[in-house]
Amino acid sequence: MLDARLLKCFAVVAEELHFGRAAERLYMTQPPLSQSIRKLEAELGAPLLLRNTRTVRLTAAGEELKRRIAIIEREMEAARQAVARVHRGEQGHLSIGITPSAAYSAFSSCLYAFRQSYPKVAVEVAEMNSSEMPDALRRGSLDLALMRPTYADADLLPERVLAEPLVLAVRRDHPLASRFPEGVPLVEALRHPLVGYSRNNSRYFSEILQALARKAGVVPNVVQESMIPTVLALVEAGIAGAVVPANLSRARFDTLNYLPLLDCDGIEAELLLARAPGQQNTAVDNFLRMMRQWGAAGSGG
Repeated sequence: MLDARLLKCFAVVAEELHFGRAAERLYMTQPPLSQSIRKLEAELGAPLLLRNTRTVRLTAAGEELKRRIAIIEREMEAARQAVARVHRGEQGHLSIGITPSAAYSAFSSCLYAFRQSYPKVAVEVAEMNSSEMPDALRRGSLDLALMRPTYADADLLPERVLAEPLVLAVRRDHPLASRFPEGVPLVEALRHPLVGYSRNNSRYFSEILQALARKAGVVPNVVQESMIPTVLALVEAGIAGAVVPANLSRARFDTLNYLPLLDCDGIEAELLLARAPGQQNTAVDNFLRMMRQWGAAGSGG
């Protein structure tokens, strides 16, 4: 490998074509500068300069080395800038897992804003069940996971970034849609036929429905179980209504009504952002900061 110090000496001489001025720029005297050039020529096995008492000119080999040094310097500067961008989280890769219902939340708007702010960060989004996310984070196949609280273990440093109220999704021609356009009482909602949630596949929403039932003191009238977002298809088919997070009202809004659910006393659908243990990806910090801002602004409602 060529000595970077010798290359620097040659680059300055090649630019000045004058040993005196080059020596001044390099804060050295002419004799050691001449020795450096001779040493570099010996290493390369080719003369780089034609010099006499009055002039200094580049040989063809010297012109080629000057050209290549310029390329190397541009590459080194690009490398320096790239490393700095990665250190600041402005460049690199970010892998995010999201639970299916999160696709209807403010996540997509936040992700758009993040990509506008950090265009050099390649973002990969993988949809998966919250139950799969902890292992994916620990394996390092995910950097972040937007997940429901049930599976957010403490070592994943979960933090709540979004919380949204619950609503009752019904067809537009459902009797409750005309009776309670401003909001349906919780007891009334739970007594009507409902699409519930599988304990195995939608554990979090199953637990929410149970909490609402305890709150109302009634047994929910569950006629079928499913999971988000398939539950909306069953509601649209007229099978039953369903208690869902408010952000799902973005889906099938032409055929469904989403009635505010009253008397819930702070029972909300939460989304937590968890991260891979011990990760050093600074882009994670930038995305977390942006999600916090969106959550603080009430984007989850």
